[in-house]
Amino acid sequence: MADTTTTPNRNINQILDEGDVGTLVSKNKNSLIAILIAIVVAVVGFGVYSTFSDKSKAELNSKIYSFETGTLKGFNEKSDPKALVEGVRTLQKEVGNYAGLVPVVIKSSDLLLENSHLNEALEVLTIGQKAAKNDYAEYFILSRLAVVYEDLGQNQAAIDTLEKMNSHSVKIFEGKNYLDLGRLYLKLGNKEKAKASFTYVVEKTKDESEFVKLAKLYLSKM
Repeated sequence: MADTTTTPNRNINQILDEGDVGTLVSKNKNSLIAILIAIVVAVVGFGVYSTFSDKSKAELNSKIYSFETGTLKGFNEKSDPKALVEGVRTLQKEVGNYAGLVPVVIKSSDLLLENSHLNEALEVLTIGQKAAKNDYAEYFILSRLAVVYEDLGQNQAAIDTLEKMNSHSVKIFEGKNYLDLGRLYLKLGNKEKAKASFTYVVEKTKDESEFVKLAKLYLSKM
């Protein structure tokens, strides 16, 4: 039997050759999240910077800054996750659906996810949806919601979230989104929709080569 243990010098082609899809998805999960975070900084962050430059928003910005340097910065694996959720909820009441709340929600949900507080991450992201006023902000909230729903075993909710992302005007890692849809449809036993999702990755997202290879592997096993 082929050794499918993940090691630093095994690349995607080796894993694909061994047919170990689960290992590849797990191996690349953190790097994909890191890429998404980088995009958040580049896209959402710029909007926040512009917002912070508006002196008329000084009071709201001050509240957000206080939260980030206090509650958010002090959160660690020993902290009470409910306290962070309540902190975000209180902040939302103070600043309303101000655009500057979105990066705080993303940072908070990521911290909760890192510490396996899934239900609390879901609560925070639900709060953030109300403040996600532009397409990019909404997209990154949805991308995290899809992960949380799947990890909670709520596969239909994860599918609905991914479908919403794929109908969105923002198209980032479309191949990954459809690949995840295919996986989730397989979990629910819907091979027809799973095949359609994998086929979309192969035919429509050819520039996302790693996801194309994975989709082809899934298709070969159906």
